[in-house]
This record gives sequence, structure tokens and C-alpha cells, in this order.
Amino acid sequence: MRATLVLLHLLVCQSLSAGAQELSDQVAARYASSDVAESQSRKHTGYYLVKFREYPGESLHDYGVVKSLSQLHFILKKTNFDSSLQKKVVYTYNANDNWKASTNLLHTLSLRDSIHLLRDNIKSLRDTTNSLRDHLNLQKDSINLIVTSSALPAYCRILRHYGQSYTVSINTKDWSSFIAQPFISFADVQRKASPEQRINSADISANAINTAQQAYPAIKGSDITVSLKEDLFDTTDLDLVGRFLYNENASVNFSSHATIMATMIAGAGNTGEKGMGAAPQALLCPADYNYSLLPEDSSYMRAYHVSIQNHSYGTGIENYYGAEAVAFDEQVYNTDTVLHVFSSGNIGTDADSTGIYQNMTGFANLTGTFKQAKNVLVVGATDDSLHVPSISSKGPAYDGRIKPELVAFGIDGSSGSAALCSGTAALLQQAYKQVYYTMPSAALIKAILINSAARNSNSNSNGYSSGISYSSGYGSLHALHAIQTLAENHFLKGTDNGTFSIQVPTGIQELKVTLCWNDPPAEANAVSALVNDLDLTVNTGSSKYLPWVLSTAPVSDSLSAAPHRSRDSLNNVEQVTIDIPAAGTYQIQVAAHHLNVPNQAFYIAYDYIPENNFEWQNPGAKEVIVAGNPVPFPLRWHSNVTGKGDISCSYDKGATWQSIATQLNTATGLYYWTIPDTFSTALLKYTTTDTSFISDTFYLSPRLTLQTGYDCGDSAMIFWNTLQNAGAYQLYNMGSTYLLPYTQTVDTFLTLTASGNSAFYAVSPLHSEGWAGLKSYATNYQLQGTGCYFKSLLANETTTKNISLVLTLGTTWHISELYWQRLSGNDYVSIGNSTVTNATSYTFEDENAHEGLLYYRVRLVTDNGTDLYSDPVPVYLLRQHDHLIFPNPATNLVNVVNKSMSNMQLQLFDMSGRLILTKTLSSLQETVSVEQLQPGVYNCVLYDEGKKVFSTKLVKL
Repeated sequence: MRATLVLLHLLVCQSLSAGAQELSDQVAARYASSDVAESQSRKHTGYYLVKFREYPGESLHDYGVVKSLSQLHFILKKTNFDSSLQKKVVYTYNANDNWKASTNLLHTLSLRDSIHLLRDNIKSLRDTTNSLRDHLNLQKDSINLIVTSSALPAYCRILRHYGQSYTVSINTKDWSSFIAQPFISFADVQRKASPEQRINSADISANAINTAQQAYPAIKGSDITVSLKEDLFDTTDLDLVGRFLYNENASVNFSSHATIMATMIAGAGNTGEKGMGAAPQALLCPADYNYSLLPEDSSYMRAYHVSIQNHSYGTGIENYYGAEAVAFDEQVYNTDTVLHVFSSGNIGTDADSTGIYQNMTGFANLTGTFKQAKNVLVVGATDDSLHVPSISSKGPAYDGRIKPELVAFGIDGSSGSAALCSGTAALLQQAYKQVYYTMPSAALIKAILINSAARNSNSNSNGYSSGISYSSGYGSLHALHAIQTLAENHFLKGTDNGTFSIQVPTGIQELKVTLCWNDPPAEANAVSALVNDLDLTVNTGSSKYLPWVLSTAPVSDSLSAAPHRSRDSLNNVEQVTIDIPAAGTYQIQVAAHHLNVPNQAFYIAYDYIPENNFEWQNPGAKEVIVAGNPVPFPLRWHSNVTGKGDISCSYDKGATWQSIATQLNTATGLYYWTIPDTFSTALLKYTTTDTSFISDTFYLSPRLTLQTGYDCGDSAMIFWNTLQNAGAYQLYNMGSTYLLPYTQTVDTFLTLTASGNSAFYAVSPLHSEGWAGLKSYATNYQLQGTGCYFKSLLANETTTKNISLVLTLGTTWHISELYWQRLSGNDYVSIGNSTVTNATSYTFEDENAHEGLLYYRVRLVTDNGTDLYSDPVPVYLLRQHDHLIFPNPATNLVNVVNKSMSNMQLQLFDMSGRLILTKTLSSLQETVSVEQLQPGVYNCVLYDEGKKVFSTKLVKL
């Protein structure tokens, strides 16, 4: 019978083991059986808790390791140790059933047990704190569990069903007997996931995504659906609108994190380059991680054609093969084509408190048991130089497997790293589907992404250049090389065993071969997750090359050590590289070392890296980049050339060159360039001592600013700045999903009439040579603060007791006259005029204004005689008095105006001297309600810090 997986949703109350206080340490107290516990147990598990004086090494596996509790504590099947190992034993106890549960659950259980005892001791107390009351409310008569089994005890009430997993409810009194059942192999508490990035600092050039988009413009992720398992993203976002697939699995909570992830995966770039994702035509389908951390049912995947799911979240360090890890492995194995991409986490400097990698700071700190799965892709973070930051969570997995498999740009966290990989995977799936008319295996996509990854530029503490490591996995995502691998058919497929011949050309620096397979799920709590063990070798006839492996020993120096060649019995990803391979035929061999499940499909990706290879990576061919930006632009290249070099740029198609930087270390692959303000084609050249590498042509373009001249309801005008060398301008209007070409004009303005078009427009300059420059930001012309010509009218008192008027217009196009007007009685009268020019700001000073509340407006006259009026603006003017109170007589409201700001108080007295109303005045202009007063005459007095400063009679009508 298949072992049962149990995920405990609610906290439960349990006594861990009787007589624990008599045992020698906390581990024994938690996992060792006592005589009392044995008498209560239906049947002893037959396993043993053993503590050693020092780490016993790999030889311990001969005694049936069931679970590694720490570097010294193990649950074993046998204890008939040889003499040398026996000398290292501190104690041996019979094990209880607690080894089946996660450490988080056992900690929770011990806390619940303490609270239970505390509750019994405070029953007589009337008051408890809210915090304690909340804890006590957790004491329930039943608990909810997730169970994977072909059979369930009769006392389980089924709540939900997922594949072979069931959510059930049982009474708490049945917990001990339930966990003791032989078909129960794992239990865990429900954890709440947290996002692992908050700020959109994406740079798709760091992983050659922009270069891939330029090289393969038809590959944009179309017809590929990516699911985001987290909160719901902003479905109205201009870069995401029109590609949201609504479903009942979506969260009801919106989050900026989800919007950032969706944008990095599939942003359309309508709002600018920060809004451009890896796969701008992919569809987006949300799923709620608040509901469950288990995978969505396969029916959800089929209904919405989901082939990729992004998981940019984590819990805590969970170094075990738990229920979610099993479920994700099972789903990928059964569907074969669904790729799950996880962020590694952002606690790379933390250490696990339990398990074989206990207290190993900087290692084994992946955030969530779901990231311990074999068939998923876990992605760590890099900075802009492809260095792995300390915060990025690292491997190994609980059983020593290489995690993360990849790293990608994520300067603010690994959430974005996963999103970029998900988007790149969508590009690969579309490229494959266009040729083969079916979805590729997730194992193939994973093999291609890993094999095409760039070697990480940083070195570890031992000084060797990173090949594979528990920090960067197999390297940094390289989208261009991944699509090239697929386009060049550098991949193979087989089952169980296979031998494949490839021809290696001359002049190759490195041959790289990667094997990957979707492995059957292991049992929960498995010591090693690998079920089917395949072996990869590359043979030249005279030599056999084994894959690279890393030490799994729980010692910092060992985990940091350089990789070495050996047979791999842990990973379902294996990689062989050969430096400076001789030209000729090479045999790639896959052999089934051990198959628990027959007919194991596998995939191979391979590639050749030429000698003296240099590739300009950013900017890409024909890419348009912003010129005149004070923020430096990252020039990127990918090369195996050593030494130093100089960078120069040509703005005249290579006729002349201008120096940008000298004596750069070629290996860095990065230089920040402050681009001059020019509208031009450009070339880059990297010059070493004996050769030069010239980029493809790209374009430099300032970004135009789109503004609203006027918005008069039935008509509007937008305009932008003039750009030298621009022969015309291309306007774009927002369609249902993307900005679409709208019209071309040689002018720097466009008049719009009322229509059904979107209010969002953008403009790009058209160079006189025929190419289009950078688009402006998409702008809603109706939301720019410009009405029908008027942007603002301001009125302020001057130091000379006059009124200064400042008018700002959107444009003066078709405006012939401008008049300044002041309210006099019930009508506005003109008090002056200004000559209309091309300027959009005008000023006027009213030297004849009277004291009190004044209203001003502006009258514009168009070329065809139409009058346009601004909204009136009020201003108070105090010439002879420091205080004004009006209107007087008053009906409901009284305005109080003070010359200076101070601690003022208004008081109203009736004619008999009784105080009727008091009001503290907190600003220069206040409105006081007198609606509740009886009609009559009142004395109104103002006090400044208790001193009477003003009084008048106020008539209330």
C-alpha cells in the first residue's frame, strides 16, 4: 500500500512521549519511546533513535537511514554496527512515531501541550490577555488533515479531494492512533506563504532576454498560459490588460507583488521598458496560495491550458521531502508538460535548526518543502554582475541534491528571478510548439535552460570559477542561448537507456551536455528523493567523462568545495562538460543504473561554445535604447576571452569611433555607459590586444514627452517636443491589449475628436533614415490636469497688498485673445489682457483689488470667436484690517479670515452677555457654522492666546 502523506492544517494537542524528562537530550525527549509510551502504542515501529559522538559519514546508509534528525541523531532500521561505528554511539533508543512529523509540527505540539496545561491552571481566573485567549481558542475537538492514501480509517471525514490526497477531519482524541497507523508517513502544520520581492527592479538584459526577443521577434510566448500562484495581480494594469484568464481559483486579495511578477513574466511594455516582460504575449492565469500550498488539481491545468506555474513565495527553512514536494513531483511526472518554477528564497545567510545540515550557516536554507521537489525548477538570485547575493537562499536540498538549479537577475530578491525564468520557459514552449505542434516535456525545457546557462562570474571562497555550486546551481539563465539550443535542434530524447552520436566541430572551447528526466515521486520523508537512477557519460573512444557532482558532507568546507567528476546517484539532472574537446564524434550514453519504475523517459540538451567567443548581449540587434538618460545604461557582453579591452562607439556606421572606456576586465561582462543625448544609429566595438568585436547596429533615441494641450470633451489636442533628425512622428493608441499604430504626422501635435478610442496614446520619432525611435510613456490625455486649454489659475496676495494671478495653459494653439476678469456684483468684468504668444504661462497683477473675498477667472477667445472660461478661483485680501468676518448678516455660515497664523479663538455672545459659541481657529481661513443660532444680534470676539484682538457685531438672519 502506498504510504500516506498527512499535512496537518490546524494545531493539535499531543503528549510527545511519556517519561521524556528522564532522557538525555531534547532530541531523545522528542523522538525516543518510553516504557509508558510503548505500553500505549499499538505496535512499535521497529525503528531506532541513535546518537553518535561525531558525524558517522556515508557508511551509515548501510544500516537503513529512515531520517536524519541532525548531524549526530538518526532514525535507523538496524543497529548491528561494526566495531568502529559502535565506538561512536552515545545512545540507542526505540523510536516513537514522531519522526513522521515535521519539526514545525512537533514544536507546535509541544507549545499546544504547554498551553493546555496552562489553561487548566487558569480556569478560575476571570480575565486573560487577548493573546492568551487566542491561544486557548485553538483547542478544538477536531483537526483537519491532508491525507494521501488508497484507504482511510472510518473515523475520517473527507472535506476535499486532490488526486491521491484527501483533506479530512478527525477528532483530536484519535490523533495518536491515527499517526501510529503504518500507512501514515508524514505530517506537517499548515504554513502561510510570503512573497519574496517587493520592488520591480527587473533588468531583462542581465539574462539576455532582450537579446532573445530581438533575435527571435516572432517568439513572444503567444498561446502559452502561465499561472501565478499567489495573490491576484492588477488585471487592469496597462501592461497586463486583456490577457487575464478569470477562474475561481484566483485569490480575492490584490497585491503589488503579484503585479510585479506578472509584469516580469509577461508585461507588454506599453508603459515603457520596465513594463516589458520576458513573454509579452503569454496569457496569465491566477491561483491562490492562501487556499493551499499543494498544486492545483490537474483539471485546472487542463481547463486553462496551463503549462507553467510561477511560485515566487516561500515559508521557512524546510529540509525534508514533505507532502507538497511529493505532490508537485507527482503532478509533473503525470502531466509531463507542466513546469513549476520556484524562487529559492531570501534567507541565504540563515541556517537550519535541525536535520543533517543543522547550523550550516549559508547552506541548505531553501524556503519551503515544495522546493525540495525533484521535477521543479528552483531559481536563486543574482545582482547585475551575475554575482549571487548573500540573501539568496542556497542548497543543498535535504538529501544533498543540487539546488537551486539556476540563478537569474533579482537584486531585490529571488521572486523576480523565478518570474524571469518562467517567462523564458514560455518562449521555449512556444518555439517548440511552433515546430512540433505539441507541448514539450517539462524535463526538456529544464534541460535546455540548465545546459544553456552562463557560468557564474563570481568565485567561491576557494577561488575556483563557479561551475556548479549550491549557490548558483548550474549557472545563470541565458535566454538567447536557450532558444538557440532549441532552434539548432541540440536536444535528444530516449527511454531507460540510449547512446547518441554527435559531431564536435573544430575550434570549440567547451562541450556541455545535460541530462534531465521527470522522476517518479518518492515516498514522503524519503531519505533520498531519487526513484529512478540514470547515469550520463560522454565517451570519446579513449576517454569517458562522468558528470560533475558536489560534496554532500555537512561541513562548510566540503559544501564549498569545487565540483568533481563522479557517478551521480542523487540528482535527476546530470551535466558533463569537456574543455577544449578535439573535433570528432562523441558518444553520449545514458544508462539505467536502477529503475524502480520502468520506461523512464529522459531528455538531453547539448551545446558547443567556440574558442575566443565574444557576444554583445546588451543592447541587442536593432534594439532602441534611451539616449540622454542620466541613469547609466548597462552594456553587457558574454565571452570566454581573457585579458583587458577597450570599448568605443560609432555614430556614423563605423567610419569613426569614440572612446567609452579603456582597460576593462573582459571577464566582468558589464560596463555602465552614460549615453549622450542623440538620435542616431550606433555600433559598439570591444578591442583587445589582437582583435575587435563589433556589435550589430542598434538605435539611440531620446524619449519624447506626450502632453495634453486641451481637452474640450468633443475635441482634444496632444503635443510633444521636437526632435532633431526626426522626419515624422508615429502615434500609437492603446488597443485591447497592446499599443497599436494610430497615425503618422510631420507635426508635433495631433488633434483628436470624440470617438471610441482609448484615451491612452504614445508617440515615437521616425528617423529620417526610416527607423522608429523610442516610444514615449503611454499617457492618458484625459488625466493630465489640463481641461479645455486651462491647466491652472492661481491667485495670491502680494507683499504690496495686490493680487497676483498666474495662468498655466496646455497650449495656445488657436487662441487669439486672453482677458483677466474679476467678479463685481453678479458679473465678471475684465480688468486687463495679455498678448497671446507660444508661451503657456501668463501673469497679471491686480492693483485695484478691494478688501475681502475676491473671485477671478480668465477668458480666452479662439480664432473662430469662441469664448472659453477658466474655473473661478477665490482669494482673500486684507488691506486695512487684520481680520475679516463675513457675510454679515449671515444665514448658516460665517467666514473668518486672519492676517497671520496664531492660536486664535472665536467666541459669540448674545446681547445679555451669555457665551453662546466657542470655536478654535486652526488656519488663516475658517468657516464657522451658525445655523443653530437663533436670529438676532451677537457680539463676535476674536482672542489671540487669551488676548482680545478684534470684535464686531454679527447679525444672524
